[in-house]
Amino acid sequence: MKKWGSVIVVGANLPVIGNDATDGRDMQNAIEMGVKKINDSDGVIGKKLRIEVADDGYDPKIATTAANSDRLPAQGYDTLFLINSLTPDQAQTAADYMAANQAEKVVLIHDDSTYAKCLDDFAKTSVEKSGGAVIAYEAINHGIDPYFV
Repeated sequence: MKKWGSVIVVGANLPVIGNDATDGRDMQNAIEMGVKKINDSDGVIGKKLRIEVADDGYDPKIATTAANSDRLPAQGYDTLFLINSLTPDQAQTAADYMAANQAEKVVLIHDDSTYAKCLDDFAKTSVEKSGGAVIAYEAINHGIDPYFV
């Protein structure tokens, strides 16, 4: 196994194409901002980070294929970490942000996908636990509702 060189490669499976490509671009921009901030501050243990993005299309089958075929394991590094935030954690982070900004009434809108509905369910519970009120919980469908792209 080879040791890390002067660069640490960070792999990210994101929806690059398809209906959720906008989300993927937002995710990639956020990762790039974080990597830039880290690299501008001398990196991690003196090593710079580099991102490698694989398209998962927000599709479980494609994501599994992308995860299994990522170039990172094939590079022969002696360490590989797979990190993903769990849905309850994402929802709690959002609820904490809303509570910190005095959001008392919250509207939750999802795209009717299994993932989005699950995230909204957790968010509803988290918002209510934080003392907020969910006053609407609605689904918007791709291509049907005029304000949803």
